[in-house]
Amino acid sequence: MKRATMFKLALLGASALTLAACGEAQEEALTYTSVESCVKAGIHDKATCETEFEKAKKEHQRAAPRYANSGSCYSDFGYDRCYRQQTSSGSSIWLPFMMGYMLAPRGGSTIYTQPLYRPSDDPNRFYTAGNSRISNRTADGRSSVAASQTRQPQARTRTVARGGFGARATSSGS
Repeated sequence: MKRATMFKLALLGASALTLAACGEAQEEALTYTSVESCVKAGIHDKATCETEFEKAKKEHQRAAPRYANSGSCYSDFGYDRCYRQQTSSGSSIWLPFMMGYMLAPRGGSTIYTQPLYRPSDDPNRFYTAGNSRISNRTADGRSSVAASQTRQPQARTRTVARGGFGARATSSGS
């Protein structure tokens, strides 16, 4: 092999290793479809599972993707997987149903909880309100997720007028 070709291959290999090493740190998180599935997993007691589920419901109200009409929400999450909510100004918005919740341990006894969703184009996987896909999970709910996925999502203050969970629905007010 020519020296230039060997150099290019070595450089390409080194670049690939550098990019792989720069990957985001992974954390363990627990994902459940209900309080009952959390209790059944046996990792947390019933009181903790219930408390964290309530926290996820509150977070859902704050950070869930918002849509101006049912069709837009249905196109992203599927028919009858969204509901209408009245706002304080008297108008309506459409939100997807919360399909589960994630518990991310934060050292010691601190747990950060957030709602999870299942979009129609990937119905067997959980996604966060920020449209981050949760990896495969074990029978007891354990998943390995990027550290950024366990952070609190931004509050949704603007409504998506046309379908777009994900890249098209990332708009949020400050």
